[in-house]
Amino acid sequence: MTQMTRHLPVRGAYNIRDLGGYTTASGGTIPWRRFLRADSLHRIDPSEITRLHDEGLRMVIDLRTEDEVTTAPNPFAAFADVHFANMPLFDDLSPEALSLAAVEEAHPLEAFYLAALETRAGAIRDILSAMAGVQEGAVLFNCTAGKDRTGIVAALLLGIADVDRDQIIADYTLTADFIPDLVAEFLDLSRERGGDVESYARLLESPAPAIAATLDHIDNRYGSVNGYLQHIGLPPADLRQLFRRLTEN
Repeated sequence: MTQMTRHLPVRGAYNIRDLGGYTTASGGTIPWRRFLRADSLHRIDPSEITRLHDEGLRMVIDLRTEDEVTTAPNPFAAFADVHFANMPLFDDLSPEALSLAAVEEAHPLEAFYLAALETRAGAIRDILSAMAGVQEGAVLFNCTAGKDRTGIVAALLLGIADVDRDQIIADYTLTADFIPDLVAEFLDLSRERGGDVESYARLLESPAPAIAATLDHIDNRYGSVNGYLQHIGLPPADLRQLFRRLTEN
């Protein structure tokens, strides 16, 4: 039997990870190969596309903007055996847009994440509804670094499964282990363009306080992740289906 691991080594990608293996409040474990989070896939080796499909991938949701997808196309858009959807989460969470952000006393990513929750509720609802429509196989969702937009969606999915706060935060911060080369590439590009590299470097971090503040906001304002999702109009049937996919083998 294949040994399941959280990080999937894929040629041409840095940060493809499985949400399987985390424990839930009921004592269960999220099954492997149901939900995968990832960075941009535009550079992956063609053989890896087939491999991921063979391992159960059935849907790819690209959270990047249309412009980002045009500049760096997702190869699954042309792969007939996997359903592809470009569903931008938040236009101002691309690395290029983040590089223009001002550094404040709190970590600047906190403001972006809270803005995503409050101003992009419809997009979040539609993304999760699309995921709920997948009956079998794995759903992969990605952005550029697999950190911010992907991190928000991953946190919500883990919240639906009733995974505890410490595991959700640990899943978010794990990105820092896998993208140092990608961060260096982004910083080199910013340096070439005359950007504020020091400020931009902060925005490429994966700081625990940023996702912790996001979870606090959800709990304080909506009571729970489920309360937030009910508030933004995620159909109860979709919420039940996502919970089933996240908790039942």
